[in-house]
Amino acid sequence: MDPGSGGEPSDGSPAHAESAASQLGRALDDLAQRFDQRDWVELAATVVLSLAVLVAAWSAYQASLWGGVQSANASQYTGHLTESSEVATLITAQMESDSQAMSTWLVMAAEGNERGMQILEERFEGTLRPAFDAWMAGSTGGDIPPGLPQDLPEYVEGFDELLEVKSFHVTNAAVAAEAAADANRTGDSFVLVTVILASVLFFAGVGTKLKGQAMRITMLVVASFLCAAAIAAMLSLPQQPVSF
Repeated sequence: MDPGSGGEPSDGSPAHAESAASQLGRALDDLAQRFDQRDWVELAATVVLSLAVLVAAWSAYQASLWGGVQSANASQYTGHLTESSEVATLITAQMESDSQAMSTWLVMAAEGNERGMQILEERFEGTLRPAFDAWMAGSTGGDIPPGLPQDLPEYVEGFDELLEVKSFHVTNAAVAAEAAADANRTGDSFVLVTVILASVLFFAGVGTKLKGQAMRITMLVVASFLCAAAIAAMLSLPQQPVSF
């Protein structure tokens, strides 16, 4: 349009820019009036609630992961304990067998059954044979030595391998039990964090529904403090890596 015709100014005129700036200023003024003290409390409560929900979800996830760690270590503990019991049973059975064999040999010796003694000696187990030879080496004049082969250190040495296996399983069972206990304590700590964050949801959620401004702010402060404490506690705990 011709500027000289007296019509409205074009879009690029200074008057039009001033009008747009005026409208933007009024919109900002309206927005500032809407966010009075009550609105800011609600906004802060929303932030606290959102943070609490996220941290609570993560804590619940970590508690679940640590529960799995506890179960795995408990299973290992049971396995090692079972193996240790089986080895102990084997040792006991071997000692009973050796004791029975030695008792039979002594009876045959008393009866003068040298052929039976020789046959039995050939069938002595590897745990008894070295001790028996060391025991007979102490014989004087062909007499039966005092005591029994089981009383000699050589007999205990015959069980060294089995005793090492038993010790291995006992040690690993203790380690697994301690690891399971640690995982249980860690999982319980994450559950406690989740419980604290549930109280945060209560204080922050209920606080926005109250009418008194002082009470609303008090509830918000309590919720913020509990949320900060829960997050600090959660960060101090060992975290399991995320796996898909």
